[in-house]
Amino acid sequence: EILEGVTDIDLVINLKLREEALLAKCLGRRMCSQCGGNFNVASIDMEGENGGPRMYMPPLLPPPQCESKLITRPDDTEEVVKERLRVYHDLCEPVEDFYRARGKLLEFNLPGGIPESWPKLLQALNLDPGNERSAAA
Repeated sequence: EILEGVTDIDLVINLKLREEALLAKCLGRRMCSQCGGNFNVASIDMEGENGGPRMYMPPLLPPPQCESKLITRPDDTEEVVKERLRVYHDLCEPVEDFYRARGKLLEFNLPGGIPESWPKLLQALNLDPGNERSAAA
């Protein structure tokens, strides 16, 4: 409500990902203990919901020099990730409801990784994915 009082907000985009996919991606996060690079070993390949298209998110694998040096953050456990999701939902649902009630919320279900999602998000925003200016907007 305070933000609405200081600026004009035309649209709020809520990027949504199925919870089981989000959980798998969080649990698949890895970091190279030597170079600090971030990677993800999870491969998401799920049937679509309600007859929708299949969701595929390939892993982001490390280069050979990092493979043996991957570590998992100590707080990337299923219990901790589920608690983070619970807190996220508790804090964000009122914000979503606020903007939904004002007709300013676009709920965008991510269909997969960035290569699949980006063009579809631009299309949902009526932006031309081939136009560099639109992609930066």
